[in-house]
Amino acid sequence: MKPVYFVVGFAALAASIYIGSPFATAWSIREAVRNGNADYLSTAIEWPTVRETLKPSIARIALNLPDPESDPAASTGLWTRFKAYLGQSAVDGLVDKYVTPEGLPQLFTLRAKYRDLVASEDEAKTLPIMDRISRAWARVKRAEFTSATSFEIDMEDKFDPTRVYLGKLELRPAGWKLTELRIKFLTAAKNAVQRFTSAEQGAL
Repeated sequence: MKPVYFVVGFAALAASIYIGSPFATAWSIREAVRNGNADYLSTAIEWPTVRETLKPSIARIALNLPDPESDPAASTGLWTRFKAYLGQSAVDGLVDKYVTPEGLPQLFTLRAKYRDLVASEDEAKTLPIMDRISRAWARVKRAEFTSATSFEIDMEDKFDPTRVYLGKLELRPAGWKLTELRIKFLTAAKNAVQRFTSAEQGAL
């Protein structure tokens, strides 16, 4: 019976590692952004696809565009299309410039209200690791495997519960990588400029 127990135990261990690995990757990306670990971010994130999936969300924030899912009629209006036409290229340039292994940690430290929040950030770093993980897990709205090699996680912003980050990780030969990132607002944005300057930092 010992070989059977060994096989069952090994299978259970392998399953636990597999299930926990995308969560571990998501946590490591979060910590790397906070700590400015560009080397890790360069390998843990597929930057071209993340930038492309993020651009529509940033454009809606920066240009105060309606969400096409919640208000499809407004999203096809002439004024909306005009604003999108004029502003999309500028938004795309900013995303290409700042959503990088070096730029993303800079955004985290340059947010408009950073000085007001830094005290709470430093306090969080003094908490036991399990308490920090528990607090982060409490903000997860959805986490599920969509296939054997695909995992999606939706996480509420730490400082703005109306903002949710929709991330997708995919399994690669070297491990799990973040391949898509979107931002969804549960209520309409009221201050587009403020949300744009802080859009990339609150979840991390």
